[in-house]
Amino acid sequence: MWSVAVIDTADSASGSVSPRPISVLLIDDDETWARTQRRLLERSQERLTVSTATSFAAARDALAATEPDCIVCDYQLGDGTGVNLLAEVRATEPDLPFILVTGEGDEAIASDAIGEQVTDYVRKMDLGQQPTGLVRRIETVVEADRNRRALAHERRHKEALLETVTASSTRSELGGSICEQLVDSGYVCVWIGVLDDDRGVVPLSTAGDTNYLETMNPPGTRPADSTEPTLRAFDETKSVVHSLESIEEAETKSADWVGVAVDHGFGSMAAIPISHNDVYFGVLTVYSRMPRIEDRERALLIEYVETVGYAFQTTAWKRTLLSSATPTVEFTLDSGCHPLLGLIAALSDESTLRAATVIPRNDDEMLYVTTAEGVTEADLSVAVDTTDSIVSIDYYRTDDVIQCGLVSELPVPETRLVDAGVSLSETIVSGEHARILSILGGETTIRQCVEALSDLCGDSSMTTLWTTDESTMSDAEAVDDLTDRQRQVLELAVEAGYFERPRHNNTGELADTLDISRATFTQHLRAAQRKLFTDKIHR
Repeated sequence: MWSVAVIDTADSASGSVSPRPISVLLIDDDETWARTQRRLLERSQERLTVSTATSFAAARDALAATEPDCIVCDYQLGDGTGVNLLAEVRATEPDLPFILVTGEGDEAIASDAIGEQVTDYVRKMDLGQQPTGLVRRIETVVEADRNRRALAHERRHKEALLETVTASSTRSELGGSICEQLVDSGYVCVWIGVLDDDRGVVPLSTAGDTNYLETMNPPGTRPADSTEPTLRAFDETKSVVHSLESIEEAETKSADWVGVAVDHGFGSMAAIPISHNDVYFGVLTVYSRMPRIEDRERALLIEYVETVGYAFQTTAWKRTLLSSATPTVEFTLDSGCHPLLGLIAALSDESTLRAATVIPRNDDEMLYVTTAEGVTEADLSVAVDTTDSIVSIDYYRTDDVIQCGLVSELPVPETRLVDAGVSLSETIVSGEHARILSILGGETTIRQCVEALSDLCGDSSMTTLWTTDESTMSDAEAVDDLTDRQRQVLELAVEAGYFERPRHNNTGELADTLDISRATFTQHLRAAQRKLFTDKIHR
């Protein structure tokens, strides 16, 4: 199952996270004091950048040209007072941190300043006794203001997300609205990637500057083909957060996407898997011009994606319930959880095993009717001999393709899914993964399937992917009328080339594969054909 673990290359590269810088506008009509205090502030705390103004008018001009994180202002400004300036600032910036400094201990001045919503108030003589006191006050009020703004930003995001989820009826519509919403919030580029039938990553929705995506993530790129954050999140089943300024030079040379990202003005990015209730739908990736994605922002994105995962599953089930569609789910297994994984490990990296039919051979063995790609008969035979999880192999055809029957001991993952009410579509094994494509029954839930597989494989060996829900039940109705044995016999006959000319196998050979008599095999095959033909004729 997918976890929320985060691979943060910024932290691993730099070791510690530097606090965000703070810009300060220091205003005092005493130029000497302003210049001295500026040096003291910047020497005491390197994150502070201080600019100065020495009159009321100069302060106005500075505020018109810059947006400081904090204002530190003396009461006496010659051509005005600090309280007058505070009133003007509050008219447009009601929450901007404003610290009033005065040489007088007049309570009336303090009262006026509080009335104008001053953030803090300090006497100049106190600063002389505690030179770093002003640094602490600045940091305190700025961090408080940033937290307040972040909370307000989160609240607006969540309200907008709720409206989007409520208004959207399909995953594509929902994904598009979400990407646009995140771009409007300040990200340069946002996209949601999903896997196609060939395990390539394709965009479900995009927004913002998509030129980078067209260059580095063309549709159909496989997750293992690149270390680009989106593909890495797919491949490693974890969230990936990158800060480009912290990437080592060696990694920059080996990862071509880094230079392209920098050329597009990206400073950081985060790729987060979209999932809900153990069902994986894709990856949401955001690209930012900021040098780092902070912890609060990262937590908000993860919470955002969790809501998107819930909405995706809801829209998928809603569409299934309102139509004749059948929910199709892919379970990806690894860590030796599938018997064919042992066999594929003994073959070349280009090899693929496709089992379109899985049949219980007897009470102790399972038969996988398999098409082997990228492998020779000789190599396959050697691999079977050295693989403990495969009992035997029978070859049905070895001309232009290799079709065979692979026998494994029970239990296997497919039997657990069938017991949970799932109809099997195909098992595809390549690399380090076995993918079981399944069609859920009417009363079967994802949770039931996951629990059934977890008992056999463990939680860490499994990923669940909602693949498609576009197929209909009409073509399956006639097959549903078959008995289990009639279905098994018919599927084996089709996969083994019994109906082709020239015929690749006779009924005796296929009966031996299922460990039944030839007469029994023929009886079930004819009954299955009769039911299918009758249904087609009278439909």
